[in-house]
Amino acid sequence: MDWDFGAAVLAGLVATGVMTALLYMGRAMAPEKMTMNILQMEGTMLTRAKGPSYAIGFMMHFMIGVIFAIIHTALFQVFDIDSDLVIWGIIFGAGHWVIAGMGLGMIGSMHPLMKTGELAAPGPFAKNLPGMTVMGFFVLHIVYGLVVGVVYEAAW
Repeated sequence: MDWDFGAAVLAGLVATGVMTALLYMGRAMAPEKMTMNILQMEGTMLTRAKGPSYAIGFMMHFMIGVIFAIIHTALFQVFDIDSDLVIWGIIFGAGHWVIAGMGLGMIGSMHPLMKTGELAAPGPFAKNLPGMTVMGFFVLHIVYGLVVGVVYEAAW
């Protein structure tokens, strides 16, 4: 199997879109239990202005999603995986969750609003947030990996 950059980018965009849509549907259905607002959290690292922070957060989130999809699909090539990409996508989604979970643990020390206490730090693996958010954080990364596998296999 030859690695396909375009298919990797497409897989990242679709998977990040699905992941983000599910996150915000969860927030809409249970706002007190699904408290992570990833677009605001990422965007307010650069600006306090609400509108621009969501636009910046959207761009950051999708950029990160594409980068992870490029890594996921490159690993398919490195390990000579050319079948069962959905299963492997789920496995790589779990790896993505581990990396992102560790990143959440560090963001509190870097984020300007978290340093001042204006925005709650999620903690490693979102452990400082409600249990449903913690579980959602895990499940959404598994879904992300699954979608990367499905889309990449279909587009490749």
